[in-house]
Amino acid sequence: MSAPYTPSVTNEEQRRAVDLSGAAVHLFRFRGPLDLAYEYFCDVPAVFSLLPDVIDVLTYGPNRYRLIVGATDGHGHAMAGYFDVAAAFEPHRLIRIMPVDDGPPIDLSGFVFPGQLFAEAVFYPHAHGTDVEYTVELAMTIPVPKVLWFMPGSVLQAIGERAMEHKMNHMISGFSRAVDIDFHAWIGNE
Repeated sequence: MSAPYTPSVTNEEQRRAVDLSGAAVHLFRFRGPLDLAYEYFCDVPAVFSLLPDVIDVLTYGPNRYRLIVGATDGHGHAMAGYFDVAAAFEPHRLIRIMPVDDGPPIDLSGFVFPGQLFAEAVFYPHAHGTDVEYTVELAMTIPVPKVLWFMPGSVLQAIGERAMEHKMNHMISGFSRAVDIDFHAWIGNE
């Protein structure tokens, strides 16, 4: 599903950055027909807004979105990652989210860095509704705040990997709960 990841920092900066990636798969089971489940997931900004820690979802072109996700590093440093993505649709079968590099200039202050996000939702009908297999992969290069430059790179990498694993678990569990609640409320209004 994913393409090779290109870090966002140069080799010179690399010694002061941590490369992180994570992946998760979740099976949603909806009590509703496939066409409604597909229609629900086609509203990419609304679905992305259900992810925990999302600051904003911006639409900047046809099927083009910028997802901005906030985090802290556990030491009081707030940061935000942004992901410019394009959505491709295969009606009633598949929605694929792919990274793009055509987003508008970034207009955020503070500790902000780009990342790459790949996601895929595959739809399967079953006797009592619809299954949606949702796969997501994230990759990013996070610059290390100057206050942490004294720490060895291997220690920073290990801390970053543990934080990323925790973040992915937090995001997929929160996302699955929010989507389940939101979808069933949405289908009740259809």
